Amino acid sequence: MKKMTMRTAAILLSAITLAGAGQALAAAVGDVNNDGLQNVADAVMLTKHLTEGASLTNAEAADLNGDGRINAADLTLLKRSVLTERTEPGDPIEPETPDDTDDNYVTQITFASGSVTLKNAADQVVAADKASNMKVENGTFVTITAQTTDGTVNYGDINIDGECAEGQVRVDVDETAYPNAQVTLNLRGLTLSNSSDSPIYVNQVADECVITVKKDTVNTISDGADYTNADQGAGAIYSLDDLKFKGKGTLIVNGNCGDGIVSKDDIKIWNGDIQVNSADDGIRGKDSIRIGDPDDTDYSALKVTVVSKGGDGLKSTNNTADSGKGYIRINGGTVDIKAENGDGIQAEQEVIINGGDINIYTYQGSSYSGSGSSSGSTNPWQGGGFGGGFGGGMQDGNSNKTDISAKGIKAVGLCDEAGTAWQSMGNITVTGGSLTINSSDDCLHCGGSMTLTGGVFNVQSADDGFHSDHNLTIGTENAKTYDDVQIYVSKAYEGIEGVNIYQNSGTVYIVSTDDGYNAAGGADGSGGGNPGMFGGGMSSSYGELWLRGGLVVVNSANGDHDGLDSNGPINLTGGYYFCNGQEPIDCGDGYSMSQTGGTYATMTAGNTNINTVYAIKDSSGNVVASFKWASGNAGISSKDNSTLYSGATISGGTEILSGCPYSISLGGTASGGSQITGSVSSGGQGGPGGRF
Repeated sequence: MKKMTMRTAAILLSAITLAGAGQALAAAVGDVNNDGLQNVADAVMLTKHLTEGASLTNAEAADLNGDGRINAADLTLLKRSVLTERTEPGDPIEPETPDDTDDNYVTQITFASGSVTLKNAADQVVAADKASNMKVENGTFVTITAQTTDGTVNYGDINIDGECAEGQVRVDVDETAYPNAQVTLNLRGLTLSNSSDSPIYVNQVADECVITVKKDTVNTISDGADYTNADQGAGAIYSLDDLKFKGKGTLIVNGNCGDGIVSKDDIKIWNGDIQVNSADDGIRGKDSIRIGDPDDTDYSALKVTVVSKGGDGLKSTNNTADSGKGYIRINGGTVDIKAENGDGIQAEQEVIINGGDINIYTYQGSSYSGSGSSSGSTNPWQGGGFGGGFGGGMQDGNSNKTDISAKGIKAVGLCDEAGTAWQSMGNITVTGGSLTINSSDDCLHCGGSMTLTGGVFNVQSADDGFHSDHNLTIGTENAKTYDDVQIYVSKAYEGIEGVNIYQNSGTVYIVSTDDGYNAAGGADGSGGGNPGMFGGGMSSSYGELWLRGGLVVVNSANGDHDGLDSNGPINLTGGYYFCNGQEPIDCGDGYSMSQTGGTYATMTAGNTNINTVYAIKDSSGNVVASFKWASGNAGISSKDNSTLYSGATISGGTEILSGCPYSISLGGTASGGSQITGSVSSGGQGGPGGRF
């Protein structure tokens, strides 16, 4: 810490020499005490603001770099300005230093084909063997050995630009010597490749390594096709400690050997245009991946694009019980993922989505029509699970599953040491955002519970739309709204599947080749599914379907396919349900549906003729919603005196599920049409239930 202490002393000593004179500015930038001058008094006030929370007289003047935030970077710019700017025109001031320490502190690295140029804050060239905060080996391999900030004092970010085909930036800041160290790398137009190592490699830093992608710059980081780095891994940007990405520029990462961006701890992507192309996983953070600063409200400058050839798009792998790690959280921004041979998003323990525009494509998308095997694997996380499932019950009836896990979003969950019993986690929670998923496997799949209380979903799959090995909850109980959660399943084997399904609010529209809703116990073993509740699988175990609120429209195919299916009872207490299938309502053997509230209608027309407009009105004659449903002989059962009309003319209302080709709107007015007065179809109530 000696050199850094001397550097701080030099800054203060030089600043004191300017205290009397001050710098008169044409603009207010830097004049945080609003006295018309920019001098050491402003630096002192800003320092106290950052370290002690003291107020600023002129806060607008404190954002010196114009990034919308007041932080240590602004303090650094202010100190430099006080030290180096002129007090009078033509009267330069040189910083006073007790030795050469400051002159040799490098803040600029420029790469060339076989060399690097190092410069200090005064834009003076620093010889590689004189640099106080880094070392250079083999001409273009630069190792940063000192912090750029300790959380209170900012010693100067490292600006990096240039182009080099065989170079490296390595961060190796001793965590004992610098226990609060952070290193910030500002990429200002850098093209850096390395065929034998990770071009950016973070070996150690106590706090985190921050990579700032500067506005209006394009930066490209690429590794070789075949190598092993110092950690016996591969990644174009590879870190053993925390990584944070921010800025308003573009960062292109080509992981030609394996992964694109890797951290053995946490990855935060706060803003920037981050584009990753990888041979294996796109972005892998062992403990977590967090996209979108939770304290921000504007995510317009945040975009993450991932194309993974052989692995998952986003992946978090920590499976330590009770660690609170192994999760992926998305708060905002645009996230586009194409996983050609893996899952779009996979977290070992939890996936949380609070916002953002998320688009995911896996494998061959919903057009996949192969004949994958559902047995034979001894790996529980791949096709079929444990050689066909325990107790002979893990088959899900879909012969077109993939042998690989190609799910849109997957939360795995923790198992016992033998890998035969689920223990905890594996949850998916969505509270907001727009999700568009086109997958060959399940669109959303979790080994734990799935909770969807917000968001707009437009999904299509060659397998299931939504699958939970435990509880699956849609909406909020007693919310009495139809637009808080909006789900459109345009193509799926089964639309909504879980052990216990709780439909509370929102709108769900499903077009499926098998069941629309299926409440059944156990795991399904679908294409990389999780072991879950063993000993029977979803074809024979107990599950319940609770219908409490919202609007649900199901069109399932002709054949032994159900609109609403439960291996146990169906409990209808509120909401509106329109069930089209050969067996519109199907309960497990010995169970039946209990209706104490709400309205449901049935039809057995299949899902090939969805072109008739229906309107559901409440007991006062107000239109609740209008939608397209199949043409056929419908029946209705209502406990709240609601009425259903077919062929009505609709005007006004609020359109929801804008991506749905079948018109759905809330409210408005309806005229004409024919009132449905027939009785509901008994379908398969009290029948065998389940999948088959």
